[in-house]
Amino acid sequence: MNIQFFAEPGNDAGADVGNGGGSGGEGGSGGTGGDDSGGNGGTEPPTFDELLKGGHQAEFDRRVQKAIDTALTNAQQKWNALTDDKLSEAEKLAKMTQGERDKYNQRKKEKELADKEAAITKRELMAEAKITLAEKKLPVGLAEVLSYTDADSCNKSIDAVEKAFQEAVEAAVQDRLKGGTPPGRAPESTVTKEEYSKMGYAERLKLKTENPELFKQLSGK
Repeated sequence: MNIQFFAEPGNDAGADVGNGGGSGGEGGSGGTGGDDSGGNGGTEPPTFDELLKGGHQAEFDRRVQKAIDTALTNAQQKWNALTDDKLSEAEKLAKMTQGERDKYNQRKKEKELADKEAAITKRELMAEAKITLAEKKLPVGLAEVLSYTDADSCNKSIDAVEKAFQEAVEAAVQDRLKGGTPPGRAPESTVTKEEYSKMGYAERLKLKTENPELFKQLSGK
């Protein structure tokens, strides 16, 4: 029997299998290389914090501070312009944005309306106060020193003036009986506008009684 005849085909087959395995290994190596290249392509970009850590923190801080300083400067300049009494209304409006002009005009209308209502209220309350003063036998001129914020404050000021007037009259009578300064004589000391502005009802009433001319000058009435 020829043993060599059976052995050669087997060796050839083994060689073929070995070659196939080698090819498969090469293919596997190629696949591995593909995976590595895919991993490199998926790298994520650095975060904001990572960029700052890379030496950009100082530059970032500088730019933020500059933006803040610029905003504060612009706001201060605009505020100074709006509060500068020397600027005309047209100049103030020219420095405003459309939204600021709308708000400015709205506040202006509200203030004008409030001023008109306050003037009407004062006129009506003063008319009623003069009647009340006359009924109480008090000088009608005392109406000039009353408060006209509202009806309640007006009535309270009438009560305060009435009490002060009675005390002033009583004091004047006592002075006359003691031989003091006669009623109607101007006091020796002068009163400044600043001192007058700090006076209460009783002090103003006393000044009006003792020195009507000075009272008129200081009150502007």
